[in-house]
Amino acid sequence: MSQPDKENKKHSKRKWLFYPALALGVLVLVVLVKNKAEPQREPPQEQARATRVIAAPMVEVLPSFSGNGNVEPGQVWNGVAEVSGTVIEISPRFNQGQIIQAGEVLLRIDPRDYQLKIAQAETAIDAIKAQIVEIGIREKNSRTSLKIEQENLTIGQAELNRKEKLLAKGMVARSDFEREKRAVLSQTQGVQSLKNALDLYPAERTRMQAELKRLNAQLADTRLDLERTAMVLPFSGRVAETRIELNQYVRQGEVLVSVDSIDMAEVTVQLQPSVLAKLVHSDQILSPAQNSSVSIGEVLGLTASVVVSFAGHDVIWPARVVRISDRLDPQTRTVGVIVEVDGPYENIQPGVRPPLVKGTFVEVKLTGATLPDRLVVPPSALHGESLYIVDKEDRLQKIAVKIEQRSENYLVIESGLQPGQKVIVSDLVPAIEGMLLQPIDDDVTLQRLISSATGQVDVQAQPRAQVLP
Repeated sequence: MSQPDKENKKHSKRKWLFYPALALGVLVLVVLVKNKAEPQREPPQEQARATRVIAAPMVEVLPSFSGNGNVEPGQVWNGVAEVSGTVIEISPRFNQGQIIQAGEVLLRIDPRDYQLKIAQAETAIDAIKAQIVEIGIREKNSRTSLKIEQENLTIGQAELNRKEKLLAKGMVARSDFEREKRAVLSQTQGVQSLKNALDLYPAERTRMQAELKRLNAQLADTRLDLERTAMVLPFSGRVAETRIELNQYVRQGEVLVSVDSIDMAEVTVQLQPSVLAKLVHSDQILSPAQNSSVSIGEVLGLTASVVVSFAGHDVIWPARVVRISDRLDPQTRTVGVIVEVDGPYENIQPGVRPPLVKGTFVEVKLTGATLPDRLVVPPSALHGESLYIVDKEDRLQKIAVKIEQRSENYLVIESGLQPGQKVIVSDLVPAIEGMLLQPIDDDVTLQRLISSATGQVDVQAQPRAQVLP
């Protein structure tokens, strides 16, 4: 047998041995599949989601609002030249930014013209006084002369009567009688002239006294002009602007200097009327006849403070609400609340306590009357008009609430929430109502919420606050 035939025969034998082995493997697989046990099914377990919660606190809310504004001086004085003349003297502190005390002379205008006018007025007054004295003397002399003339007239009248009787008896010539009569008439005219002169003296004296008053008024006015040649600062202030130089001629009515007061500063903060209404809780009825000695802040129960961020810390000035602007801003539809700060330049420490200079951008904090027994939650806990709370079975529940008041750091809940309910303060994504939760009390958020709502100082939020007296 040839070699190829032997190889083919061996290959045929191996091929027939493969089929029994394959059939045995298929039989074993079928048996295993038929006898396979069903897998055990365990019920699915729900995973609780950890979330931060706070128990809704009932507190006395101190409503507050923070706004911004610019510092303005409480009073601005424009030094106006009340007389004309050449400036002959200027204070060495007559420069922008200098602080000058009340009563200090800022500048002087040449007083010589007014001194000359005073001398002229005094001379005219002396002349009028002399004329009044002269009138008195002339009046006295006239009265003496009148007395004498009246006596002469009496004697002449008696002589005329005697000659008239003699003429009737033919014992005297008519010419003598007529001559005596003319003498009596002349004497009568003299007496009448003296009486007329005496009647004019009171009128002349009145005219002279009126002239004397006019000259005295003119003298007083000139002396006042002389005083006005010295420009004196009426209050302590800081020079804001100067418009005059030495030896410069100024005209009456020109503004020479502008000075800002340093005893008081003002800040205007703009509020929406609705915000102001939430701060104010007063049952008082105001009228234009309200006692002006009581500030509007006291009437409305508003307190204020001014805060400046400086060198990494907050500097706080006590302030008071003094008035409310007379109109709404046409652009923002807000109303201006004006607060005053006393002593903006007092107790200054370089690098620590800056002065409240004009134009400083500050924060104004307004605080209203206390609202007792109010439920508060953080603003971040609100989702639309609903809160997420944890119910008794530790499951998420959405509740609709009504907001009484909104603030930057807290919300006052009017209805829909009960005291002590666990309000979720962490973000849940997704938030599925009924989902199982693992509530964790967030004491830090709760304490911060209570501090903000009650007006207490939050040490963590303002670790470096400094209060200026």
